[in-house]
Amino acid sequence: MRKFSFDILGDIAILKFPEKTPEKQKQKLAENFLKKQKQIKTVLEKSDRVKGRLRIFKTKFLAGENKRETIHTENNCKFKININEAYFSPRLAEQRKKISDEIAKKVAKNKNKILVLFAGIAPFPIVIAKKLKKLKKPAEIISNEINRKASKYADENVKLNKLEDYIKVIQGDSKKLPNKLRKKFDFIVMPRPNLKETFLKSALKFSKKGTEIYYYGFGKSKEKIKEEINKTIKINKIKIEKAGEIAPYKFRWLAKFKI
Repeated sequence: MRKFSFDILGDIAILKFPEKTPEKQKQKLAENFLKKQKQIKTVLEKSDRVKGRLRIFKTKFLAGENKRETIHTENNCKFKININEAYFSPRLAEQRKKISDEIAKKVAKNKNKILVLFAGIAPFPIVIAKKLKKLKKPAEIISNEINRKASKYADENVKLNKLEDYIKVIQGDSKKLPNKLRKKFDFIVMPRPNLKETFLKSALKFSKKGTEIYYYGFGKSKEKIKEEINKTIKINKIKIEKAGEIAPYKFRWLAKFKI
């Protein structure tokens, strides 16, 4: 039988098959997967790639309970999500932990304002806030996302994790956010989708001298990411590291720099 890749979100498994895999074989593989993975209630097929700024993909039901909503646990946080309505990648769990640890070390009484753009259902804001709450460090975190349904889940997830004192969810286009939010931030996290536009101009409107930016870019090399950033703002010192492979010879990169 052909191999397949999969992601697990809560009690839902999402399988991705090689092209031209017969439907009967997909069904059999899904049923076998369900039998072996006792914690899984639903098996779906990822039937389309992630598209558009909302980062939504289609799924096809294969086995178990026909549903799309689940609660996923990661980094001692809980995330409620409908996978057909909002994007969430469990593969970024380590990235979220890493950034939360880094920011937590730097947060101080006069350096505690954090903005997360493209926040989705709020995994980055929540993991960061959870870490700060554990350390008893107060902070003001803004979670911004254009997808209305994702923002609705973000609100639910903030309450689910009891982080209302830390996080405020603001739904809307990041380009129009300055009209709603007239603040400067100490940290800006940008888990942006794989789009041509960098949205760095939006981030700069919320920056000041010393603002630290965590920017995600996509491509084959570090040089491409540096060029991408320097088209908007000239930065001499940029630390860039791999944050995952999204396709053969194409990577997600995390770039860290200070304004």
